[in-house]
Amino acid sequence: MILIKGHFMTNKELVMQAFDNQPLIQFNQYKFLINPLTEQIPATSAELLQAATDWIVEAGNFNHATKIAGEEDKGAILVSSTSLATGLPFGMARWYPAGLEGQISVAFEMEYASGELFLNGVENGDRIIIVDDMISTGGTMLALIEAIQLAKAEIIDIICVAEKIEYGGVEKIADKTCHHVKTLVQISVAGERSKVVQAG
Repeated sequence: MILIKGHFMTNKELVMQAFDNQPLIQFNQYKFLINPLTEQIPATSAELLQAATDWIVEAGNFNHATKIAGEEDKGAILVSSTSLATGLPFGMARWYPAGLEGQISVAFEMEYASGELFLNGVENGDRIIIVDDMISTGGTMLALIEAIQLAKAEIIDIICVAEKIEYGGVEKIADKTCHHVKTLVQISVAGERSKVVQAG
């Protein structure tokens, strides 16, 4: 239980509150979800980051992993906090090349950007848990999965804190890769504001 403004909340309640009834901004045919965990609007509290991290650790099979991986755009804070919580090292997919030997490059396309991801720190034989903040169309996750497979590492679990259910990213990833993405909070963005419809 976490004490927030005089009220006790569970980790799950705090994370769900961060995504429920939040503003949505139209971007082409997609809706961008404004919230404190992934957008820092308002600023991410230490309590919220701790709550999300604890839930990720609870949901994943980290005892069988040797490394965590994620991408730096918005998931980096969760990858880092999960690394601290579990004691596991992490690799990171970046949006720019470093020109270093062994860096793996893959193309990606998501709802508001496209380009290349450049993966560092994942090696042959690693047993990887992917940690990310949110899944929408699944484009970035598909690229990250491809990069990890090119590194000849094994993906043993994928955990995303939030999922926009209307965009079908979880189903797309399952169809294209046979990997199941665990999402902790499922969110509808069909209305004028976000609505949490289920918690995992």
